[in-house]
Amino acid sequence: MRMSLKNRAVLMSSLGFALGMLIGIVVTAVTTTISLQDGTLHLCAPEFNEFVGDELTAFIIQALVSGVYGAIGLGGSTVYQIEDWSVLKATCVHFAFTVTAYFLTGGFLRWFSPLNVQDDLIMLGIFIAAYVAIWLSHYFAYKIQIEEINKELLQLKRDAHQSKPLSLSSP
Repeated sequence: MRMSLKNRAVLMSSLGFALGMLIGIVVTAVTTTISLQDGTLHLCAPEFNEFVGDELTAFIIQALVSGVYGAIGLGGSTVYQIEDWSVLKATCVHFAFTVTAYFLTGGFLRWFSPLNVQDDLIMLGIFIAAYVAIWLSHYFAYKIQIEEINKELLQLKRDAHQSKPLSLSSP
């Protein structure tokens, strides 16, 4: 049974929300704690804590916003399931949505300053490198699957050809 595009989008968005929360919390905690080097575990960027005014509220907002970003990224990957779209079109649409969501999320959560062009270019470079690495890993995984399916189809064709009874009459 094949899942509808809508159901797949809901499933992937839900999974993306959970992963986005987890990854957002872990990456922010690690990078902020390492960059501040003050012996304290920081779960949010200090600028975001100051903006919100309360660390617990800032943490909850960050978790939810990171979840929404994850839902957009993973849920948006269902564009690759639209049968009449080319891989190029699906990639361009998915990239546009995710890079926009990335900059809105990162700017809002104060992961970087949207007003600092140098930071923005660095973050764009990091985003593109991660996007390309993930895209290529999926591309090659699907390519291997397709090659295996083609081998199995070829073997089925050979088996079917070999099991045909011989005909005494000529065509």
